[in-house]
Amino acid sequence: MRNYIEKELYLNTQKQLVELIVSNIESRRKQTYYAINSDCMLQYWSDADYRKLINKEKNLVYVDGMGVIYAQKILKIPQAVERIATTDLFPALLDYLNRHKKPLRIFLLGGKGDTAERVKSNFANRYPHTEIVGTHHGYFDKIADSKQIINDINAQNIDILFVGFGNPVQEKWVDEYFDSLQVQAIITCGGLFDYYANNVKRAPLFMQKLGFEWLFRLMQEPRRLFKRYIFGNMKYIAKVFSIKLSNP
Repeated sequence: MRNYIEKELYLNTQKQLVELIVSNIESRRKQTYYAINSDCMLQYWSDADYRKLINKEKNLVYVDGMGVIYAQKILKIPQAVERIATTDLFPALLDYLNRHKKPLRIFLLGGKGDTAERVKSNFANRYPHTEIVGTHHGYFDKIADSKQIINDINAQNIDILFVGFGNPVQEKWVDEYFDSLQVQAIITCGGLFDYYANNVKRAPLFMQKLGFEWLFRLMQEPRRLFKRYIFGNMKYIAKVFSIKLSNP
């Protein structure tokens, strides 16, 4: 985004993104998919390495956060058609694969303990024609253990890899090991597995649409998330308006 992020975001709908992911896999075009929300943008502005990898042309970046859309409006720059929440993208993609009976193989990497494995179990009956064939927790030594885990993933002939380590660790890990990962689609997903393992509850739909999903999360874990959401949101709003004032 002009004066905001140095590349064009993917500005279409969730349905189009799902179809693009599948199309790229079927045409054997390897692609990374990164979500951007307000918290990611704070990382983008403060972390040069993260900013550099987000700006790489090979990475497809989509809007997962109403805060970004509001900022696009304020700054009068190209605006996302809709918010594409990765939490919604995950079941939408599995539903598409299930309905069209596309035998793509999925691996879930991230979460604590057996969280990813419980997601796999929870979705097995819901989408019987999808194949979540493997899982691994995300609390491993990223330097010492990554090579073995990547070898295990590659041995299972995976098409779609979901990586949920949290931002920006997950994006930096994917960028570092992109060439080693023999998969066609790599989608970073933050804490997504916690929702579908029933570790945490998701906000009501009206709060999601208004951009207040963060408030619902804060109410669930106020001590852990107070700094991130209260101070983070204040910093984000201040940064957006400073850009607006410097580029009238």
